[in-house]
Amino acid sequence: MTKRLVLAAALLSLLAFPLRADFNSVVREVQSHSRLHRVNVPFIGLARLVVWVVHPEGIHDFEFATFEGNGDDIDGRMIGDMLARNAGEGFRPIVHVLSNGHGGEWTYVYARPAGENFEVMLATHDRSDTTVVRAVVDLERLQRCIKEGRHGNVMVSLR
Repeated sequence: MTKRLVLAAALLSLLAFPLRADFNSVVREVQSHSRLHRVNVPFIGLARLVVWVVHPEGIHDFEFATFEGNGDDIDGRMIGDMLARNAGEGFRPIVHVLSNGHGGEWTYVYARPAGENFEVMLATHDRSDTTVVRAVVDLERLQRCIKEGRHGNVMVSLR
């Protein structure tokens, strides 16, 4: 009985947390080209399971990695090239922001269709914070939130 329970739990965890080689490749690449190290976020697995089941605000899945360390020497152009290579098949750039000022701030957003949903890969660096996020969102719900202005302090205009 115990073996069956363990097997069922293992199967459920594999279904609830699908492996995303593209996200893991991006995270490994960020770590390998900088003096950053990944910070474990407590209960992120539990939060991901809840999102996978409940779909709050049209989000169906997400992965999140945050890094700390000296990121002043991270070349944003190199990260952009790396993201283009490792994000996965079908991802296309939709946002590219690269600061020329001190601190080398940068943001890249790539996206691809995922059935009736949309998969987004984001990498951003702002002085001491570096974050990589992958999310699967309901495109129709996202468009509705943007149209209704329910997106925080960001002003977005779709024309």
